[in-house]
Amino acid sequence: MYDAGAMRPRATLISVSLLLTVIVPCIRARGSAARTLLYVANSKGDDVTVIDVASMNVAGTIKVGANPHGLVASPDRQTLYVSVEGTDELVSINTATLEVQKRVKVGHSPNQISITRDGRKVFVPLLNASAVDVVDTTEMKVVDRIPTPAMPHNTYVSADGRHLYVGSMGGSRITIVDTGNHKLIGEIAPGNWVRPIALTRDESIAYVALSALHGFAVVDLKERKVIRRVELPALRPGTKAPPFDTLTHGLALTADQRELYVTSMAGGAIYAFSVPALTQTAKIQVGRYPNWIAMSPDGRYVFVSNQLDNTVSAIETRTKAVVATIAVGQEPKRILAVEVLP
Repeated sequence: MYDAGAMRPRATLISVSLLLTVIVPCIRARGSAARTLLYVANSKGDDVTVIDVASMNVAGTIKVGANPHGLVASPDRQTLYVSVEGTDELVSINTATLEVQKRVKVGHSPNQISITRDGRKVFVPLLNASAVDVVDTTEMKVVDRIPTPAMPHNTYVSADGRHLYVGSMGGSRITIVDTGNHKLIGEIAPGNWVRPIALTRDESIAYVALSALHGFAVVDLKERKVIRRVELPALRPGTKAPPFDTLTHGLALTADQRELYVTSMAGGAIYAFSVPALTQTAKIQVGRYPNWIAMSPDGRYVFVSNQLDNTVSAIETRTKAVVATIAVGQEPKRILAVEVLP
C-alpha cells in the first residue's frame, strides 16, 4: 500500500540532494573567481586607482571627478561608492566592470562615507556644511540631512548597524546617531579635532586619532569618555608637522581584533600594537605622510597610502615587512580593500 507519509522524507532527501548538486558547484565556481582589489582615492587628482592584491599591480583607473575623498563598498561587494569633494557628488561604481553607474549631488565638501548593513543608505559627511547627508542607494538621491558639530570629517557604522559615529574636526566631537531614525543619541568630547576612528565590533572601545597627538586616544563608548592616551615614540627635533597638526591619521584593527595599526604621518612610519594591552610590537618605515590604512579581507596584508610619495605600501601582517610599493595617482589618501566577484 502507498504511504505518502512514509515516502515524504525520502523524497525530501532526494530533492535536497539534487538542489545541493546544482548549487554547491555554482558557489564554488563563484568563490574561486573572487579576487581582492584595493581602491585608492587620489585626493589631488580626479581618479581612483585599482590594485589587484594577488599581483600587487595596478589593474585599472576609474575617472570620478576632481578630488575623490571617501570610499565604501556595498555589503554585497557589487558597488563601490566614492565621495567626490571637488564636484560635491556621491558616485556609484560597478566593482566588476569598474564603470561609473550613477551620480548624485550632495552638500559641500563630502568626506569619508559609510554604509548601512543592508546597503540601502550611505552617510555622507559634509565638511563645510556641519551636516551629514543621507543618500538612498536604490534611488541614488539625498533623503535626509543630519545636523552635526562643525566640520564633520569621517563616519563609521557600528558592526551591528544600529549606530553612526561622526568625527568632527572643528567641533572636536564624536557624534553618535541612530541609523534608523537619524536622531542624535549622544556626543563624546575626546579633547581635540577628531580625525580617523577605529571601532571594536562590540562597540565598547574606539581608538581615536586627534590633532596634535602623535598617537591615539582610547575612548570607552559606554562611559563616553577617554580612558587612556597612547603616544607613539617621539619625533626627531625639527620634524615638520603635517597640515592641521595631523601627526597621526590612519588607524585600523585586524579582523581578529588582536592588533591595531597606527600611522605616524610626520614620522613616515606605521606602528603595530597588541590589543587590548596596546603594547607596541613593530615599527614599519613606509613613505612620506602615510595617511590611511586598510586591511585585506583575509588579514594577510595591511595597506597604507603614502600621500606625498604617490604610492601605496603593502605590509605582510605576519612578518611586519613591506612586500610591495605600488605607484598610484596624485596624493593618495583613503584606501579600501574589497573581495569582489567578476
